[in-house]
Amino acid sequence: MSLNKKIIVAAFAGLALGVSSCKKYLDVNTDPNAATTARVENLLPAAQLYLGSAVGTDLEINGSIWAQFWTQSPDGSEYVPFEQFKPGPEAFSTPWANLYAGAENFYQLYNLAETQHNDQYQAIALLMQAYTYQAVTDAWGDVPFTDALKGQYPDGHIVNPPYDSQRVVYRGILAYLDVADSLLGLSGSVRPGADDLVYGGDMSKWQKFSNTLRLRILLRMSDVDPIYAERHIDTLFRNNPVFIGSGDEAAIKYGSNSGNSNPLYAELSSTAIGSVQQLAGSKTCIDEMAANNDYRSSVFYKSVGAAGIVGVKQGEYDIALPSGSFSTPSTYVGANIADMASANASVMLMSSWESKFLQAEAVARGYTAGDDGQLFYQGIRASFDYYGNAIFAQMGVTPATAYDIYVNGDATAGIAPGYWTAYPFAGSMVEKLRFIITQKWFAMCGNQGFEAWTEWRRTGFPDFLIVPRSSYLGNDYPSRFIYPASEAATNSLFPGQKVIVENVWWDVL
Repeated sequence: MSLNKKIIVAAFAGLALGVSSCKKYLDVNTDPNAATTARVENLLPAAQLYLGSAVGTDLEINGSIWAQFWTQSPDGSEYVPFEQFKPGPEAFSTPWANLYAGAENFYQLYNLAETQHNDQYQAIALLMQAYTYQAVTDAWGDVPFTDALKGQYPDGHIVNPPYDSQRVVYRGILAYLDVADSLLGLSGSVRPGADDLVYGGDMSKWQKFSNTLRLRILLRMSDVDPIYAERHIDTLFRNNPVFIGSGDEAAIKYGSNSGNSNPLYAELSSTAIGSVQQLAGSKTCIDEMAANNDYRSSVFYKSVGAAGIVGVKQGEYDIALPSGSFSTPSTYVGANIADMASANASVMLMSSWESKFLQAEAVARGYTAGDDGQLFYQGIRASFDYYGNAIFAQMGVTPATAYDIYVNGDATAGIAPGYWTAYPFAGSMVEKLRFIITQKWFAMCGNQGFEAWTEWRRTGFPDFLIVPRSSYLGNDYPSRFIYPASEAATNSLFPGQKVIVENVWWDVL
């Protein structure tokens, strides 16, 4: 039996490869009279751009609003339902379609690479497939997985795939990583290069990606499947893994060319939304960063002159505020439609700061030996270093100086160290996790919004998020995306709609 018959699964048959906003990046003019042969070096970048669109647009907007990095601007109304915690029946149809179509792309890439004996392309396809499915199941919980991509006749023509439990999906994507690891060191007739938009064909970095993704997956299971998670984390560290570090960030880079611009910038600037800046900086994040003298606020948000960085309280989009009196997300995160530099912002898949904070959590939980405090501070420093040029451009100080002031204060200027930098070395595991996850949240502002919201769901940290005045849920918060209504209409095995406050599998709070 071929490898893909053993473990490969993917999206519904019939999903067009040009869904929603992503189509503007993947349009290709073809000559119907010219014979063409599919090539892995063409499929890989197309598939990665599709994932970049889903992660950088749909998940970033939804996640960043619910993580309280961003809020609906009083100048617009596009995201009011998300502020109200009352999304409509098709509010999540675009990310659902885009992520499943992305899974389909990687499935087809794997199959083609297998027929051409290109092992490294197979490995990348599996790693991207695992990443995609984790996003899907973390958003919706139980989802089609095992039979999801078997709509073609050679695969069984399963057009109504059953929903698998999140436990099955999680263990399935870990199996993807096992096989990918066995393929990373091999090669084939064609080796990935510039067509790999994430790592340029550097297999050593893909191995770091695999190790870091595995740790993320297992830690997410740690409270709901602790024996399994602890055993596999122990095995991971016994093999002396190398994780993503500074310079290894898994990101898709974009340019100012209209056909290759950051997908969030392209979406916010599109005629569907108009020229209004729909997003504002959230007072929740901005005020907390200000209280800790965090220079990164000038990178993540646009200053409003002498007033500095000014946030809008979550859910108060209906309070009239003069345009220009509050901060918007900056060009560095791709969300400022007034500045074309936003088009150059990268879409972050996995970051060096996430990697360090994951390792710190593993040590704090007692899963492996190490210095959790050192890893904690390395996570903060990784974020400052990544945005170092932007910090210098905005504040006129080096990232090292900005980091030192943040962590140690500046006695000569009367600046005290930030509260969230005082790691509780002698504290309990919960106290340590409170600081680790909160610092991860700060670092993910504007670049990994969905992950920040997901970690908040898992841990309850940070513990200073507010209930928006506009909320329809009382004191509750959203715990999941709801299934698109179209899914109920097209899949006869649809298990029934979930309510937005129902926890996903690993959310045991």
